Amino acid sequence: MVKSAVTVTNLHYTYPNTTTEALAGVSLTIQEQDFVAIVGQTGSGKSTLVSLIDGLIQPDSGQLNIAGMTIDATAKASQLSKIHHHVGFVFQFPEQQLFAETVAEDIAFGPHNLGWSEEKIQVAIDRALMMVGLPLELKSRSPFALSGGQMRRVAIAGVLAMKPSILILDEPTAGLDTQATNELLTLIKKLNDNGTTIIMVTHQMEQVASYANRVIAMNKGTIIADTTPQQLFSHPDDLINLSLTLPVSVEIAQFLNNKGAKLTNTEPLSLEELADEIVKVMGRKR
Repeated sequence: MVKSAVTVTNLHYTYPNTTTEALAGVSLTIQEQDFVAIVGQTGSGKSTLVSLIDGLIQPDSGQLNIAGMTIDATAKASQLSKIHHHVGFVFQFPEQQLFAETVAEDIAFGPHNLGWSEEKIQVAIDRALMMVGLPLELKSRSPFALSGGQMRRVAIAGVLAMKPSILILDEPTAGLDTQATNELLTLIKKLNDNGTTIIMVTHQMEQVASYANRVIAMNKGTIIADTTPQQLFSHPDDLINLSLTLPVSVEIAQFLNNKGAKLTNTEPLSLEELADEIVKVMGRKR
């Protein structure tokens, strides 16, 4: 039986010294092992929503249920901190949060705060490094002596060391080159395949198409679509209104269809799917 990882009910939130609601009555349920992409313009409420899910802020009204814990406007700081036992948050440019003298010390910071034993922490460090594909020999190195891609992996390892069942990522590939981007997304997909619930904030529609099984589109503090990537891309005008673009594969497919190609699948989620569709059309014309 599929269980819910996060349930959000009628959430409202307004930042201090502002008058416009950042979230205005948001409700949703995220199931365990979902790979959810959250999209929308800057200021649409994406970051506010994931900050609430991570317990960084608490709602003005409404409530969240995360891993069996209920959070509302009356929640105490101790209740919010317990969320971090279950939810990991990888901020944009997480390598900027590295601070320790060695890789091992940086990864150990979170587990230390959770009160783990030294033996358990050392096991967690090794496990996290292996999960992000970094050699154990790097433990004694300064994180600032590593490449940009390696630094980001160390930062992510620090989150994974705490074994979160839910992992939130805010634009995780920002600033990375193509190889580092592909390696990181492969890692995130592997975590999802192994049971971790993924919530990814992104503007990259190719990433939504290739990895997410569900996409939530936000605008002005509300959810305006909660659907599959393929369904979202079948309404290109909606994406334009959100200042988002179609994936290249969908854009090409729709261009070909407008030129009379008569593709059956006009929302292929990858270039491979597009190529298969073109081959089918060519076969029908022989």
